[in-house]
Amino acid sequence: MILAVFLAALLLLFIVVRHNVGVPFLAMIAGVAVYENWGASFANLVSEWVPEVQAYWVQYALYGLLVVVFPLILYLRAGKSGLFGVLRIIVSAIFAIVLTIMVAEPLANIFSFDNLSYEIAGFLNSIRGIAMVAGISAAYVDVFLFHSGKTW
Repeated sequence: MILAVFLAALLLLFIVVRHNVGVPFLAMIAGVAVYENWGASFANLVSEWVPEVQAYWVQYALYGLLVVVFPLILYLRAGKSGLFGVLRIIVSAIFAIVLTIMVAEPLANIFSFDNLSYEIAGFLNSIRGIAMVAGISAAYVDVFLFHSGKTW
């Protein structure tokens, strides 16, 4: 249920707010890349400096900051999207789906998932590649159409 609520909340946020999703989406992808290349070593370093802090909590916090918090802050500070109509809704849905895919595993480790959440996570993992390609392509289109708050 937690994954369904997370996905629905993101989708509602992205459809209602109508901001440019291109830059935040690309920031989310960059956050995943930075975390995968640097997150574990940073967490181990912090847990060595502060032995009371367990490394996996530092990893969750860093992942949350890089992949969820910073891209959402960028999204909320972005101007209106250059996309319109159904295309904007589709791009918002793709952004919500990919962000949910990115946080499904950490959420499963923190919260206990019910059957619905496992089914949603399994389905989202099956479309992960397609969603990523579609999301990145749509993010580039949104970035190219966005220009100082005006569309071309």
